[in-house]
Amino acid sequence: MTDTITGNPTIEAYSGPIDLSCPHFVGVGGSAMSGLARLLAELGHQVSGSDVQDSDRLAALRTAGAFVRLGHDGSHIEGASCVVYTTVARNTPEVRAARAAGIPVVHRAQVLDKLAVGRRLVAVSGSHGKSTTAGVLAHVLRTLGEDPTYLIGADLTGPGSGAHLGRSKLLVAEADESDRSFHFLTPSIAVVTNVTDDHPENFVSHADVLRAYVGFGCRIAPDGFLIVNADCVGATVAAQVIADERPDLTVLRYGRDRTADVRLLDVHADGWSASATVRMPNGTEVRLTLPTPAAHHLDNAAAALACAVALGLDPAEAAGAACTFGGVRRRFEHIDTRAGVTVIDSYADHPNEIAADLDAARTLARGRVLVVFQPSGHARVLAFGERIGRILADNADHILLLDVHGTVPDGQPVADATAIKVHLRDGDYCLPLGPDHAARVVARMAGRGDVVLTMGTGDVTGYGTAILDSLSCRTEVALSA
Repeated sequence: MTDTITGNPTIEAYSGPIDLSCPHFVGVGGSAMSGLARLLAELGHQVSGSDVQDSDRLAALRTAGAFVRLGHDGSHIEGASCVVYTTVARNTPEVRAARAAGIPVVHRAQVLDKLAVGRRLVAVSGSHGKSTTAGVLAHVLRTLGEDPTYLIGADLTGPGSGAHLGRSKLLVAEADESDRSFHFLTPSIAVVTNVTDDHPENFVSHADVLRAYVGFGCRIAPDGFLIVNADCVGATVAAQVIADERPDLTVLRYGRDRTADVRLLDVHADGWSASATVRMPNGTEVRLTLPTPAAHHLDNAAAALACAVALGLDPAEAAGAACTFGGVRRRFEHIDTRAGVTVIDSYADHPNEIAADLDAARTLARGRVLVVFQPSGHARVLAFGERIGRILADNADHILLLDVHGTVPDGQPVADATAIKVHLRDGDYCLPLGPDHAARVVARMAGRGDVVLTMGTGDVTGYGTAILDSLSCRTEVALSA
């Protein structure tokens, strides 16, 4: 298996006993890291952590009893029983100090695997849709009285809401493919939402990506379940290889294809509603309606329903519970509507995700679609910039392009989004400045019936508030004139 540019945590990983009595989390403000730290704090462990800047998530951790400091410093690990890291933080002062002191350095996924001991792990993997799928499943289980523990890589409502310590033996968690760390997990049920080329900083080819998913699927516990998207060629190819290697597994397919065991029929989106009929494995049909114009979220809900089948839940009750799911933060999230302009926040940064959310925006818009786009990840921009530029130009009426967000891996080239910029047209903008500048431009451009998307994985998520404030000021000026 090819090693990764950013480092493969499964190579020469710590293999001794993991003492979680006093874990120190490096980069504890990340959505998945903060959730895991909070679960351990609620279990009574003495949790500490560090990150470069303060946030609402850090405030939530402090409330939960964790000791959190700002900045990275080797002295922060004093008294730690282990140091928990993600691949991007592998060279921080805390990690280097821990290795020098002989303190175990363990990847976040190794801690998740230890948390899963004595629990039935449902691990949701895939290039896209993990957070929404895991969110729907957790919501269904809680609504039906199961009270699972869950760890989702995004907030459901407020800061820190992506993690919950439940009373049941079920654990629902995202399985991160980006650095192959899902190879640390041993799920009872594994979901593969899709397999597409992504994370070019880590994978050298599509075959390399496929091998990673096959390795993950072959780690499923004996007589477990593999839930796979029947509409994704990569996912079905991986599932076939996994099934050949592991004939003890039960494979359930979901999606719109006729081979799906949980099949979506009559998919329709209208305004803030997406609906479909779902034919279950036993032949019964249930109705599924979500309060979103993003019809691709129905596929995520179908994956959750397939998990519900594997867990032995009643299909009709599970579908009814899924219909009350309020969504995941930043996954085509409606921020507000002012002066007739609707502002949506989107986490999309991969070409497929961008195209899907722009389709959803177009179904919602009664006017134009304006995108404030922040390219994310230098390797991704270098690999996919041209595709991203074409998709934005073909599906958005106006583009406001921000600077590239993300760190540059050691020794790797810096991206400047040139491949995206070549697709800009008259009326589009490159905005190296902050949210206030973007907000003024959007407020000047947007009209009643338009939809504005703030799109990307970086600080562009904060632009929506500034845009709404500018729209409100515009309305107040118009009313006073």
